[in-house]
Amino acid sequence: MEKVTVQELVSKNSDRLKYERRRGESAVWNSFSTIVLEGNLVDFVKCMKCSTVLKWKSRDWTSGLRTHIQCCSPKVAHTRCLTDTPSISTVVKQSLPASVKREVADTLVQMCATDIRFV
Repeated sequence: MEKVTVQELVSKNSDRLKYERRRGESAVWNSFSTIVLEGNLVDFVKCMKCSTVLKWKSRDWTSGLRTHIQCCSPKVAHTRCLTDTPSISTVVKQSLPASVKREVADTLVQMCATDIRFV
């Protein structure tokens, strides 16, 4: 099942879903509940504060859930979570020399021109 589908069911308060509090050693479980869909435990949890669905398996531990709690807190602006991680375009701009970028662009143009001829 896709995360988007589960999030939609949570948003609609579907009676197909049940929520179970997980008993674990981590305090993070005070903020999350596991999701049971039609009697089957699924690999998703629901944040009790904002109702966001997160993918989670027992082997994943709780670090991702802990990160969500920090971003979900009303004291923290949601943009903090988005700005802490650099975007791929930022990383590429910083790490590739201009000559490499130019070579990649030229190669892509050549590939497109070749493909167009065979259409």
